[in-house]
Amino acid sequence: MSYDPVVEQYIKAIKPNVRVTHCKAGDILEPLTSAIEVTEKEECDKPFIEVSRKGESRNIFVYKGVPMINEFWPFLNALVRVSNNLVHLEDKEKEMASQLAGNVKLFVTPDCTKCPIAAELLYQVAILNDKVNLEIIDSSVYDDLANKFRVMSVPKIIVNDKTEVPGGFPPDIILKMILKATQK
Repeated sequence: MSYDPVVEQYIKAIKPNVRVTHCKAGDILEPLTSAIEVTEKEECDKPFIEVSRKGESRNIFVYKGVPMINEFWPFLNALVRVSNNLVHLEDKEKEMASQLAGNVKLFVTPDCTKCPIAAELLYQVAILNDKVNLEIIDSSVYDDLANKFRVMSVPKIIVNDKTEVPGGFPPDIILKMILKATQK
């Protein structure tokens, strides 16, 4: 089964204000070049995708790896959200998200079934709050980072490189835990 018709629907929903810089992720981004500006970095060791809006210097998020299988749809949703500045969070979740600051790493794997839920939440947090530096990290590709942060299962969230937050909880619980970690 081809996902091309679904990807075409996403392309129609993406405004042409998204800029992507990548390394070794051209195959997955190639169908999206009609909707987004894509630049490839030549000298790099591992694949990554940096997503920002044209005219802005801040990366809204960085995906370290290539979003495949279960991570592909949240990634496409994130591109639509970034281009349209869309956030679909409850008011109390928006309030908590607006209070966050710092680096948030979400470790995922392509076949994880709970990871897309955590990713959907954190993509929206990064869109809503420019004080959040979001990294989605495929722990099977960036095993050095997974080892450094003792990732034994996913989804796993690391806040400001020191506090661990499990990612398999409802959004409001995850946000409460991240908020508590950023206020230490």
